[in-house]
Amino acid sequence: MKSTRWLSALILALALAGVPAAAVVAAPTAALAAGRCTTSAPSGNCGPYSYRLITNSDGYNTYVANNKWGCGSPDQCGRQTVQASSPGNWQVTSNQAAGNTAVLTYPDIQQIFTKTTDTDPPVASFHAIYSHFTEAMHATAGTDAEAGYDIWLSHTNGADEIMVWVDNHGRGSGGATRIGHATIFGQPFTVYRYGGGEIIFSLDHNEQTGTVHIIATLRWLQGHGYVSARAAIGQVDFGWEICSTGGKPETFTVSAFSLRSVCRVQGCL
Repeated sequence: MKSTRWLSALILALALAGVPAAAVVAAPTAALAAGRCTTSAPSGNCGPYSYRLITNSDGYNTYVANNKWGCGSPDQCGRQTVQASSPGNWQVTSNQAAGNTAVLTYPDIQQIFTKTTDTDPPVASFHAIYSHFTEAMHATAGTDAEAGYDIWLSHTNGADEIMVWVDNHGRGSGGATRIGHATIFGQPFTVYRYGGGEIIFSLDHNEQTGTVHIIATLRWLQGHGYVSARAAIGQVDFGWEICSTGGKPETFTVSAFSLRSVCRVQGCL
C-alpha cells in the first residue's frame, strides 16, 4: 500500500501553528448533519479525530481516508465512497472491476505516531502496542481484498512497511514470497516478503474481530534480522486493500476499533 506519510509533516506544521488540520487538508470532505463525514474524492479524508480508544489520538493526527492510491491521476478506478462517524464507526462502498488482482485502494484508519518535534518513537520505547478490530467485508465470489494493518517504520535498514492481514478473500499471498512462520500471542501467521521493502504477516485463518499485537510482531522481525534494532514507528493504519469487488458495489464496515500504546520509557508518545 502506498505510504501516506506526507500527512506527518502537515500535522506537525498545523499543531505548531495552532491551526485545525481539517481547515487546510486538501482532500475534500463533507460533514453531514448527524456528524458523519462523506467523501468520494480519491485522496479524501475524514477527520482529524480526537478518539479516546486510540492512546495518542489528539485531534490532529487521526483520520479515516478513502485512499485510492493505485488509481492514477485522473482517477481510473470505479467509484468509492467513505462514510465515517469515527475511527470505530465507518464504512466504505467500493465498486472495482471484476477480475482485477492488483491493489487499487486502501480505505483506512490512519494514526500518525510522528511527534510534533518531527521525530518517530522507537520500537524499543514501547512495552506494548495492541489493537482490537471488528470489521466485515460482505465478500462475494468476485471479491479480491483483505483486511489488514499497515505499519510504517523509519530508522531501519530493513523493511519499512509491515502489514498484518487478518481477513483474506481471494488475495492469497498477494504475489509475495514466503519467508517463514510466526506465532504471535498464540496466533499463527505465515510471513511473506514482497520486493525489498514490505513484509506481510498473514493470519492462517480469517477473523472479522480480534486483537493484533503490533510491538510483539515488530520484535519478532527484529529478532530475525528483518528490521533494525533502532527502528521507529511513524504511522499505524487499518483498512482493506481492495483489488476487485466483482464489478459490483460492495460495502466494507468497521464497527469497533482501538489502538492502545503502553510506554516502556517515560514520554514515548
